[in-house]
Amino acid sequence: MNETTLKQWRLFLAVAETGSVAAAAERVALTQPAVSQGLAQLERRLEARLFDRVGRGLVLNDRGRALIPEARALLAQLSRCERLFQSPPLEVTLAATHTLGNYYLPSLLSTFRQRHPRARVGMDVVNTRQAVALLLELKVDLALVEGPVSHPLLRVRHWRDDVLLRVAAPPVAAALHADASRWPWVMREPGSGTRAVIESNLGAAFPRRERILELGAGEAVRQALMAGAGVGYVSEASVSAALADGRLCAVTGPRQRLVRPLYWVRHARHEPGAGETALGAVLREAVP
Repeated sequence: MNETTLKQWRLFLAVAETGSVAAAAERVALTQPAVSQGLAQLERRLEARLFDRVGRGLVLNDRGRALIPEARALLAQLSRCERLFQSPPLEVTLAATHTLGNYYLPSLLSTFRQRHPRARVGMDVVNTRQAVALLLELKVDLALVEGPVSHPLLRVRHWRDDVLLRVAAPPVAAALHADASRWPWVMREPGSGTRAVIESNLGAAFPRRERILELGAGEAVRQALMAGAGVGYVSEASVSAALADGRLCAVTGPRQRLVRPLYWVRHARHEPGAGETALGAVLREAVP
């Protein structure tokens, strides 16, 4: 043999670092004879023994120890060369409000990862105000929110619509007073997109604050409603199972259903990267 091969150097390091041919064979997914043969070929090419044979084991000798840093440097340089010609993994970060982050996006992110298995995705689930703050600070690539957004540095587009349904536990719904101003309510906190949509749609009919139990997450609102805490508006997407099995029921009457737009927001000074572009394709396909 006239020259060494990268495979031989990899086998040398595997034996040196694991301490045995058997362990090295398991690491590199080869048979033990194949590892022994590769190591012997390297030693013949170098005309030097790199290991002392002690019983049935191998122990690095001085020549072998001297080669360790050089072999590691050689393989590290090869890895760097290979990475120059590999497409970097897609990366995308987003902020999503609670309904979107908990009910709309998980299945879409699953589709995205199936198409791009090496993609790196990070998502913060926050309220609309916090999502806008993250986007303005360029801490995320894009935001998907439930509430209206207006800022000169942000570009807002309608993504799709969502339905807010007024619901309560059946015993609560049956006992509601005819005067809606006396109803007990469960709602998201101020700054939430859901809260802003409800305030806008109810106008003067919006309940007094003392009649509202304010909770900081959509799932907390849903659980409180099922526990009988009052009446509330929640995304229809989040309560389909509870409506089907009778844990919740619709509270009928005027403004029973509120249709709200969901928004896709990006920073005007942020140029979309490959990850954001690829995720955007999945989001556009999901529009009914």
